Amino acid sequence: MSETKTSEPSAFSLRLIRWLCKDELVEELEGNLHEYHSRLKSSSFRRLKYWYQVFNYLRPSTLKLFKIKTTAMFHFNPILTFRNLYRHKSTSVISICGFTLGLVSTIFLYFYISSELSYDSFHKDGDQIYRAIRLSGINDDAYRIGVTSGPYARALENDFPSAITSSTRAYPQDGLISFGNKKFKENKLLFADANFFEFFSFPLVYGEPESVLAEANSAVISRATAKKYFGESDPIGQLLEVDNEFQFIITGIMEDPINKSHLEFDIVLTISFFDRFSWFSDWWNNGLMTYVKIPTPEMAANVGSGLADFMDKYFADDFEESGNRVDLMLEPLNDIYFNNDTRYDWARHGNINAVYILGLVAIAILFIACFNYVNLSIAQSFMRTREVGVRKVLGVRKWRLTLQFLGESFMILSIAMLFSIGICQLINPIFNRFFELQINLNWLDPGVWIFFVIVFAIILLTSGIYPAILLSSFRPIAALKGSKVSSGRSGIRKGLVISQFAISIFLIITTLLIAEQNNYMNTKDLGFRKDAVILVDLDNSEIRRSGDVFKERLLNNTNVIKASNVSGEPGGFHDASSFKISGLEENVRMRTLFADTDYLELFEIELMAGRDFSLDLDSDTANVMIFNEQAVKELGLTPEELIGRKASMPGWGIENSSIVGIVSDFHFSTLKDEVEPLAIICGRNQRRLAVKMNPEYLKEGLLFIEQTYKEISPEFPMSYEFLDESLAQLYENEEKQARVFSAFSGISIFLACLGIFGLAAYTAQQRQKELGIRKVLGATPQQIIGLISKDFIFLVIVAAIIAVPVVWFFMEKWLDDYAYRITLSDHWYFFFLGGVSAVVIALLTISFKAYRTAISDPTDSIRNE
Repeated sequence: MSETKTSEPSAFSLRLIRWLCKDELVEELEGNLHEYHSRLKSSSFRRLKYWYQVFNYLRPSTLKLFKIKTTAMFHFNPILTFRNLYRHKSTSVISICGFTLGLVSTIFLYFYISSELSYDSFHKDGDQIYRAIRLSGINDDAYRIGVTSGPYARALENDFPSAITSSTRAYPQDGLISFGNKKFKENKLLFADANFFEFFSFPLVYGEPESVLAEANSAVISRATAKKYFGESDPIGQLLEVDNEFQFIITGIMEDPINKSHLEFDIVLTISFFDRFSWFSDWWNNGLMTYVKIPTPEMAANVGSGLADFMDKYFADDFEESGNRVDLMLEPLNDIYFNNDTRYDWARHGNINAVYILGLVAIAILFIACFNYVNLSIAQSFMRTREVGVRKVLGVRKWRLTLQFLGESFMILSIAMLFSIGICQLINPIFNRFFELQINLNWLDPGVWIFFVIVFAIILLTSGIYPAILLSSFRPIAALKGSKVSSGRSGIRKGLVISQFAISIFLIITTLLIAEQNNYMNTKDLGFRKDAVILVDLDNSEIRRSGDVFKERLLNNTNVIKASNVSGEPGGFHDASSFKISGLEENVRMRTLFADTDYLELFEIELMAGRDFSLDLDSDTANVMIFNEQAVKELGLTPEELIGRKASMPGWGIENSSIVGIVSDFHFSTLKDEVEPLAIICGRNQRRLAVKMNPEYLKEGLLFIEQTYKEISPEFPMSYEFLDESLAQLYENEEKQARVFSAFSGISIFLACLGIFGLAAYTAQQRQKELGIRKVLGATPQQIIGLISKDFIFLVIVAAIIAVPVVWFFMEKWLDDYAYRITLSDHWYFFFLGGVSAVVIALLTISFKAYRTAISDPTDSIRNE
């Protein structure tokens, strides 16, 4: 009896089938369960296996509660999508690689651009903060000056009490900081007013913003600086010594600079320390930055309209004496970082043009990746016509097919997005090192994910909609019969290829021209010799007091050819002042340079007329002068007429100084600017010692300079740089732009080749029977390749014709920033080379696909009709 019971399926399982499953399926399911149960007699875990089978029959297609429409199976199905991606492995891999490469480029550029645009955006009242900027000029050439003097801040508050609610001052410096046996040369010192942390929103870890700098010898240090000097000990109340003379008490600790600011500092010292010095109250001793806070833009405009009277109130007599006027303006805080044309500025600056250019490059690369996917999807569409036909015959609607194909685009893009994030994290150090950037990939920033969602949606709509609509629009009967079906307008496909290569050719030619401009600036004759020149900072009282001794001891070494004390080296600091020239009614404004008698000989600057400074003449100790060629031109005199005249510098205490010589123009500033009038004054106002070395013994000579410096100033480390490296830094942004364009032009041309490969595949698929018949009739592989290639080469040529005038216009605008620049008409061959390069690369890409078609067996393409 029990044997009979165990041979039958569970009664409860059969009742469950009758209750839940559709009536027309019950008999069949029960029969299947009886048969399955009988096969499990000798099987282990037969009860578990049996119930697994029971629940396997309880599926949506068998249950009474579910009514399945014939089109439900055509909803987006991830498994089906992966199956299609795997079936078409080559195009799937190309699409994923294209999107990944485009997204990697875009993600890096996004982080760079967002980082640049975030400068000074964290301050609580940032929209109310303005910097006082002086306006001056060299004759008719106006420019802005970023520094002011000590009295400006209080005077502005007093003269505009109803508008200016507060002011503060910042004075960046460097110095030797000591604590016990630890001594470091700190390049990011900042002297600031007591309300500095209240005025700005730099975060404090310890201390209150309104009181942390209240005392005259207060100091606030960053977390990193605290660890460097004190380790894990509490730094509050400890004494820091500055330049072995002055002591400051640590009263606060600030957060390490996580927010980007045009002001960079690790240590803040109270600026009231300078009240003891007379220069700090001198209106003409400009060296610090003045900020004011004004509640509304309207009030700021009212203050701006009154600044001319403000300057007249304090400077009218000086303006009259010098014959030159200086004005004042207010610069909004958010404009400071990108206003890099300001001279004599302590602020850190960026390049807004570089941000715009890189933003456009990111958009261009994204669109190339999208165009590439569209072309590949169209090329693949002919292999899926029967699939579409079967689905439509089974009743699927067009919008459901569109959803399925759009889902495939979504899946490809999702995979590419995940790959791109991983690759970005992996190569970020390499990217930063190559482009000399400091990009922090902050994935936790909500703005990053908002950006990802927006970019994802744009790419999906741009690249996925047209292929999805195209695939879903095939007529089922024609698709199933294998008849030729519409693949969309050929003009769209060709337009995509033209757009891709136009962008690529644009980037190729632009890269070549930027590199050529950089090469022009690096190789142009500057009018002086820059090789093997070391610039030593005279940055402490000990070395300044012994400047002549330091120079003489260096000259006794055979590795030192020449040395000269200077106030500014070529490419470095050159002040400006008004000059009164005898015989001329109006004053003229010129750049100034204080140097000793060895300056011209050290830099090998050509003397046009007159003589050089001389130690043998007592008169040369009384501030005699040498002018440059541009000064002679602007004065409207000849060198002979100017030499021997007297020149005075109102406000400098220099009267009736003789003009003894004229030098040829040399580029003492960047090549972006025209050579300005310059006066070289033989006198003592030196900031640096320029040392001309024997280039064959640079290392030995540098060791001797360091040793001599240490003997004269043992408590201070020597700070120096090579002149050629200093000059190269003037064009650092241009070098970065060249690297960026070269890298992304390579990416763009690679993506464009993927696109044209897709179109070549499409054409080969479209014309496979024709090509097969031609081969049977005797066509050679070369003829087949030429047949497929000619139309594409035409498209690339059209792209070049479109790109060339756009590049010409763009580069003319870009080169307008340079006073000394290449001429585009002299470099026409770069335009030709860019177009030819694109044609050759495209031809190689097409030939690869065309060759495979040309050598294939023609019977494979014509056996089925």
